Amino acid sequence: MRENGFSLVELLGVLVILAVIVLVAFPSILGALRKTDEQIDEATRAVLIANTKSYVTDTNPTANGCIMVRDLIHNGYTTSPISSTTKELSSKIETTWGVSYQYDSKTGEYKNFQIEESGC
Repeated sequence: MRENGFSLVELLGVLVILAVIVLVAFPSILGALRKTDEQIDEATRAVLIANTKSYVTDTNPTANGCIMVRDLIHNGYTTSPISSTTKELSSKIETTWGVSYQYDSKTGEYKNFQIEESGC
């Protein structure tokens, strides 16, 4: 007698093999996604610091200070929306984050740019 199709054991064997492949690949995929999220966040921080450097160079304040990201957007030094991994974080960056800096009066340079997540 000729049998058509697959037996139940063969189908279960294929499902087990697929499950093993998924279990091996899934952590790697999650790790890659997490690494990408971290790279996006670091790039966003670098852009905000560069934009703040442009702002303080153009406006030439002679004291230590901090500028809110929303002020950078308002003054045209960065664009909205801010790149981030989630829409909620982008909104938080735009409304509550600031970039602090120090002015060295001896050299006339700005230094120590840092992101302040709780604002200025």
